[in-house]
Amino acid sequence: MRFRRRVKLFPGVTLNLSKTGISATVGIPGASVNFTKGGTFLNTGIPGTGLYDRTRIGSKKRPCSSNQNNLSFRIPEEETIADGYVEVKSIENVEEITTEGLQELRETLLSCYQEKIELEEQIPKAKSSLQKSQNLLFLSYLVIIGFFIKWFKKNRDEKKEYIEQLEKKRTECYVNIDIQADERIEKLFLELRVNYKSLVSCQKIWDITSTSRVDKKTSRSAASESITREEVTFGFAHLDIIKSKFDALHFENANGGDLYVYPAFIAMVDSQKKFGLLDIREVEFNFTPQKFLEKEVVPSDSKVMEYTWARANKNGEPDKRFKHNYQIPICLYGSINIKSETGLNEGYWFSNHEKAEQFSIMFKSYQKTIGL
Repeated sequence: MRFRRRVKLFPGVTLNLSKTGISATVGIPGASVNFTKGGTFLNTGIPGTGLYDRTRIGSKKRPCSSNQNNLSFRIPEEETIADGYVEVKSIENVEEITTEGLQELRETLLSCYQEKIELEEQIPKAKSSLQKSQNLLFLSYLVIIGFFIKWFKKNRDEKKEYIEQLEKKRTECYVNIDIQADERIEKLFLELRVNYKSLVSCQKIWDITSTSRVDKKTSRSAASESITREEVTFGFAHLDIIKSKFDALHFENANGGDLYVYPAFIAMVDSQKKFGLLDIREVEFNFTPQKFLEKEVVPSDSKVMEYTWARANKNGEPDKRFKHNYQIPICLYGSINIKSETGLNEGYWFSNHEKAEQFSIMFKSYQKTIGL
């Protein structure tokens, strides 16, 4: 018995940054397909000869009447759960946030994910089968001789070979993405990475998952809004199905898919391995300084602006009707909101507002440089 499995091969993808948008090219020199917002093109030619042909495949995509002209994109999900309560999260189906020009790349990556999952499901089954074969071989030495022992050994060796093939294919299951950009763009992205390293060093990073209005008169609080936050981690990472010379900037997300920022696009991947791809230039990235009444431990890298009372009068003086009134520090944090017209909506706070502001400035500068 011979064990074999047909494994998909994933072509390399080249992403080209230009003023007109991101285009994806799949294939090899002389035979490739180019996917752009303007349509799909077949590129053929003989490398080194100068002979080249570019042919449109199919008709140019026509925008729907409910698209850009009427600004009727699926807006970011800010679902009002109760009076004054707003949930801050992206749309549930992360696949819908994908930029039109990156749909083909998303399909390629999705196919790669499915292949990798199938391989990972088969490896444990193959190892279990191998263990049974080894047990049978051991028993054969005790009770059987000659031809049958050779058959059991051959069966075991074939299963070992099959497992080696599966594990090799699993390590090779990725899409090689080559991002083509001029030296100026690449240099600016490296500078963005430096600023990101500084941002990551903030003592506290929170994902803001909801906000709600506060009745200052009833609560006797100086705050006008209450937020729900969850501490998250930022760092460098990469998707296991993407091979690139750039590690992604990884934003952990407490109530949805994590964000992976590459030079040309942002990938949002949820726990079910569903994901969307956004042209990095189509993301709205906004910074605002944020005052916050910190009732927990004040981060060491935060700036305390002033103090207020847990129960305060309109003039800021302590409300003397409350015996155990106490002072609360008002900290200055950095708030970054990341949105898109296709449904991305995430909010983060950083304990060091200066680092958050500097990163935001660099991010917008990078967007502008590559043609925002």
